[in-house]
Amino acid sequence: MTFTDHVTAIRPLRALVLHPDDGSALSLRRALEAWSFSVLSASDGDTGLEILLGEVLALDVLVIAADLPGRDARSFAELIRRAGGERDLSIVVVDASSPQLEAELLAAGVDRVIGPAADPHLVAEAAASAVALRRNAGRRAAPAALEIELEDSPAPTRARSSPLRGMALLAS
Repeated sequence: MTFTDHVTAIRPLRALVLHPDDGSALSLRRALEAWSFSVLSASDGDTGLEILLGEVLALDVLVIAADLPGRDARSFAELIRRAGGERDLSIVVVDASSPQLEAELLAAGVDRVIGPAADPHLVAEAAASAVALRRNAGRRAAPAALEIELEDSPAPTRARSSPLRGMALLAS
């Protein structure tokens, strides 16, 4: 049984792709769909935020371009992790152009940072890995969840789920 077979046995995987370039967004969508993700997308931060607010508890991963117009990846990560307290949503940032930006994004709670011109299939694999690690962390806190073993992955951290209460007020 593959990773996606194990995970989708619990519920289908859902991703939100936020990327300003239509071609890149389509490539990411196709790669994520190959990993059995159901994909929503937007090309700017405002639309992305609307989708996120409506779907946050149903999403498994946010795949976002570092320099998304309207709201960049760092502000999304801070909103999700700090203001909203959401710990179950994995965040993967693509097109990060410097080691300093990568460090800032990781400090803000991003799970994976992928450099410019990365293959979309590598991004999809990183997204699936990030979801598996968060679900694995959830299992340690709640034994009914599924644990997925990944080679060369760091030990998962304990995660707590809390909905993004008050996020709409903070986002406006």
